[in-house]
Amino acid sequence: MAKKSGTGDVHGHFSTVAGVYRDVRTTDEEPIRVIRGALAGRAAIRGADIGCGAGRYDYLLFRHLPDLHLTCIDMNPEMLAELSRHLRGNGIENFETLVASVEDLQLIDQSLDCIFSFNAVHHFDFPTFLNKIGGTMKKDGRTFVYTRTPGQNSRSIWGKHFPDFCEKERRLFKLETMKRWIDATERLTLIDARTFRYPRTASLRRLLEQARSKHYSTFSLYRPGEFDAACETFADNIRRHFDDPMKVEWHDENILLQMAPDDDRKSRTR
Repeated sequence: MAKKSGTGDVHGHFSTVAGVYRDVRTTDEEPIRVIRGALAGRAAIRGADIGCGAGRYDYLLFRHLPDLHLTCIDMNPEMLAELSRHLRGNGIENFETLVASVEDLQLIDQSLDCIFSFNAVHHFDFPTFLNKIGGTMKKDGRTFVYTRTPGQNSRSIWGKHFPDFCEKERRLFKLETMKRWIDATERLTLIDARTFRYPRTASLRRLLEQARSKHYSTFSLYRPGEFDAACETFADNIRRHFDDPMKVEWHDENILLQMAPDDDRKSRTR
């Protein structure tokens, strides 16, 4: 992953959490099913996952796309080591890893059927990411970006009840901004933007375990004493707003962008 300026030591954060990352994060299968449908009928799919982390979504991709060969790309070696252990531990060998930031990424033109990025693009310079991948897809290729917008973030359990969570998290992109950047590449077109809304249930204990494990890198942006105080206030907020702290219910939201190459943009009427 590429570290954006002003976001703290993101590389150090992911090195610290690499060993527990899959256990403390929630992984959604619904977008993978959508991706499977969008890629139906293709054989011997060659793809790349940029900002792949510890491989939780790559494992699902291999389950749903059995003919996939995947290049797993991240700038954090510890995350890639965890990914390799996880995939090989589940009998998956049809992948390779690459330590690279988005800025340094070199991919062969028209070499990939698909490009993925799951919950990672807020760590990139998004226009740079788009320009890097713009020429790497085959003419019928697809790029899938799974992320959340600032509005979706604000409606989460953390955005509503964890002090200063939305104020700390300034890296997320509005859909309108992402659309503008995609359009500006003149090499990609947005063909779908699908919103997902997931019902969640967890105990307060589990929520605090996730926060203290820094399952969102947002938590690494707090100073230590500030973070401890915020956890206490969060617990008070949950007890005040929910009848049963053993069964806290809320909804999470995400968005899946699907892009295609747009080589003849100028010839089409908008």
